Amino acid sequence: MSIQISDIVLYSHDGKQRVLSLKLGKLNIITGKSKTGKTALIEIIDYCLGSDECRIPEGVIRKCVEWVGIKLIVPNGEIFVARKLPPPGKSFSSIIYYNVQSEIEIPTHSILKQTINLDTLIDTLSNHIGIGDNLNIPSPEEYREPLRATLRHSLFYTFQQQSEVISNKHIFHKQTQEFIPQAIKDTLPYFLGAVEEDYLNKISNLRKLKKQLRPLNRRLLEFETVIGDGTSKAQLLLYEAQNIGLYKTENVPTLYGEIIESLNNVLIQDEQTEEQEILDEGDKFEELQVERSELIEDLRKTKDQLKTAKDINLDRGDYTNESKKHLVRLRSMELFDDTVETNDFACPICSSNLSDKKIPKIYDLKKSIENIETQVRKVEELSPNIQKIIRELEEKLDELKQKIRNNQESLEAVQISNQKLQEFRDRNSRKAYILGRIALYLESLPNLEDTSGLKLEIEILEEQISTIETDLKDENIQDRIESITSILSQDMSDWAKKLELEHSNYPLRLDTKRLTILADTPDGPIPMDRMGSGENWVGYHLITHFALHKWFVQRDRPVPRFLFIDQPSQVYFPVDSDLLDEFDYAENEDREAVARMYRLAYDLVNDLEANFQIIMTDHADLKEKWFQDCVVERWRDDKKLVPVSWYKTDT
Repeated sequence: MSIQISDIVLYSHDGKQRVLSLKLGKLNIITGKSKTGKTALIEIIDYCLGSDECRIPEGVIRKCVEWVGIKLIVPNGEIFVARKLPPPGKSFSSIIYYNVQSEIEIPTHSILKQTINLDTLIDTLSNHIGIGDNLNIPSPEEYREPLRATLRHSLFYTFQQQSEVISNKHIFHKQTQEFIPQAIKDTLPYFLGAVEEDYLNKISNLRKLKKQLRPLNRRLLEFETVIGDGTSKAQLLLYEAQNIGLYKTENVPTLYGEIIESLNNVLIQDEQTEEQEILDEGDKFEELQVERSELIEDLRKTKDQLKTAKDINLDRGDYTNESKKHLVRLRSMELFDDTVETNDFACPICSSNLSDKKIPKIYDLKKSIENIETQVRKVEELSPNIQKIIRELEEKLDELKQKIRNNQESLEAVQISNQKLQEFRDRNSRKAYILGRIALYLESLPNLEDTSGLKLEIEILEEQISTIETDLKDENIQDRIESITSILSQDMSDWAKKLELEHSNYPLRLDTKRLTILADTPDGPIPMDRMGSGENWVGYHLITHFALHKWFVQRDRPVPRFLFIDQPSQVYFPVDSDLLDEFDYAENEDREAVARMYRLAYDLVNDLEANFQIIMTDHADLKEKWFQDCVVERWRDDKKLVPVSWYKTDT
């Protein structure tokens, strides 16, 4: 048992009590006429369970009642929570009385006082129903704060108000309120069990593993950086060995491992003849000088080509700009008709005699415009090619500069080597100097860490991180949700047939993304708002919540073990009290439909063997014995939630 309601208690201002007792693990029916207080019961329970607003209807209850309370049965005892109603003009009261014992008596009005605050009450009750550490962490592209599921979120599945049970668009309690649909979507996976119980432990472990991985990656990066610096040093040593004839291969390798292997080979190579060593000495320096001359010549040519290309591009731009300006001036000639005969020495506007100099005709000017436009287009068409040539030449220029810098470093290394070698008196001393430097360098390498173990450790950590991240992926959670809703669909479809709902011949399922019910037909899914009449909408609400609570109970999920439904038969029975008895006892299809709904609820609580409690308020009062056995109170005549004596005086 998670939490069930044993009693609902009202306290008057003068200390009187009104106790409504309920049966645990049973179907509880409160039947009666309108305006007797049935609809207020959900709001009373919700207020006592930590609502941040008192939605108990204004009127008799708010005037006559000072405190409301509920007695809860929890796995290891009993809890009593009472909350003071807010004064006029206030939306809630923070004065809450809380007591927990193995067995508890309903307290008298005189001992009610504040013993707990609202946040602590919610946390305490959340623990009692078994809500453990949990956290919904939105994806990075969703700008929402992480959300922890509490008792308040579990109540979305425990209440169905009068206006909610007949809705054709919304299936859950408070789903019409802002932010609530997203809260339902964020917490439903936890309540269903699609999010594993050790979800937060995995997140914590993931953070710990990533914390362990970071310094290892830094160490590996530092080592690889050292290797990078070592590559250039080792290459210079190999160039010096090549210049003196100790390294015979023409090309010096670039990979660190190959360079080290080559240096080791230099140390263990066979002795060369002195004549051959003398012939080899200096060859590398000459090769580098030849290479440098060729690079410099290429650099000069490339610079010239780049300058020429840029000049062409600049001239093209100047020509295009000037031509366009000239075109703007010439286009004014298009205002004149070139078919009209004019005096060659007269102004085309005022016909005044300008001079003895003959002016061009309009036709000639228009022809000039066309010629210039053609030339401008051709020049502009060449622009992309010129730009491409400039980019390629600039890239080539940068490449040549880098090669010249590399060549210069190699030359300097060889020159420095030659200068130092000249200090030695003979060839063997010079060779011994180079070999000594190589040996000293190679001997220092064991001081650099062997990264094989480090890389293996990083690989193991990365594999563990990947495994946890896979478990925490939204896709995997969604797969589990779909598996669960598929199981729920079996009960929903079976119960829909028992209630004789429309589309019950097709599979029904809960859509957790859109928070509605769908019927899967050959022509595609049909949402609940296109499934016909109010009788069907009520039925879909019932089978959905029945299926959910059956899952919650069987999987021991942390959701209160009660479901409160307000007036499910309202679409069948009129509210008008004069006609109520006639419809209640009539032998007709509506009565049979109502009987099927209540019988389904009755069978469900019996199947779940005292682990689930259903509370239903209604106008209906069926004759069947099983129905009458479930009626805990009948509110007719002067029997109401708030005793008449609390607000009526003797006459």
